[in-house]
Amino acid sequence: LYKDFLKNEKMYVNWAKEDKDKLIDHIMKAHHQFLKEELPALSALIFKLLGVHGENHEELFELHSLFAALKTELESHLVKEETWLFPAVKKLEKCKDDEQKNDLMRLIEVLEDEHDTAGDALKKLREITNHYTPPADGCPTYKLTFDRLRAFEKNMFEHVHLENNVMFKEYA
Repeated sequence: LYKDFLKNEKMYVNWAKEDKDKLIDHIMKAHHQFLKEELPALSALIFKLLGVHGENHEELFELHSLFAALKTELESHLVKEETWLFPAVKKLEKCKDDEQKNDLMRLIEVLEDEHDTAGDALKKLREITNHYTPPADGCPTYKLTFDRLRAFEKNMFEHVHLENNVMFKEYA
C-alpha cells in the first residue's frame, strides 16, 4: 500500500464537488487502509532502528516513544471515524435533522482537536529526524524508514485536509 500511495499521489480529484459517500470511500481506501497497514510496519522499522542504532543515536528513543504514542492515538481515532463519524455524516446527508447535526458538530470538534494533536506530533517527528534525513552512518533501513515516515506524514496531511477542510466545512 505504501508503494500504491506513492504511485497514485499525483492523481487529483476536487473532493469538494464530490458527494460525501464517495469522499468517505476515498478516505477509507486511501488513508485509513494506508494507516492500518503503515502504522505497524513503521513501528517495527523504528523499533529495529532503535535496536541497531540506538546506542549512537539517542534521538531514536524519542522517535520510538513519540511514534508509539501517535500510533495508539491514531488507531483510536480511526475507530471513532469509522464507528461514529462516517455513519453520522451518511445519515445526515439522507435526512437533514438539526439535532443530529448538533451531535455531529460536537463529534467534529473532538476529532479536529485530535487532528491538531496528530499534527503537532508529526511536526515533532520531522524535527527529531532532521526532516527525515538519515545520518551519515545510517543503513538502508534508516533511509527506508525515513522515506516511509515522509510518506506517512504526507498521507496524514492529505487525510486531515479532506476531513477538516472538505467534509467538515458545511457543518461548521
